[in-house]
Amino acid sequence: MSFYRIKIEEKNNGEKGYIPQTCKLQSYGGWVKRQELVWYNIIHDYGNTFGLSEKMSVTYRTEKSALKIIEDYKNKDVIKEGNKVKSITYKMID
Repeated sequence: MSFYRIKIEEKNNGEKGYIPQTCKLQSYGGWVKRQELVWYNIIHDYGNTFGLSEKMSVTYRTEKSALKIIEDYKNKDVIKEGNKVKSITYKMID
């Protein structure tokens, strides 16, 4: 199960920036395993290519555009599957 959120940064001049984020469960430890949720910034490269980063971020001007990035990130596997070749046919030309 994945969780998503939008980080809202408000500047001193009143402008707001919206950063889409997702979290992943990380396990660590030797004998005693511990788990924690780590939030990553979703970075949209191009097309349906996305990256996750703890340090880098892309700020969007509107909440709507940040929500669009989250929806695209959720559906990236569906989009990728839809772009695969289903079958190939050949047409002979005389």
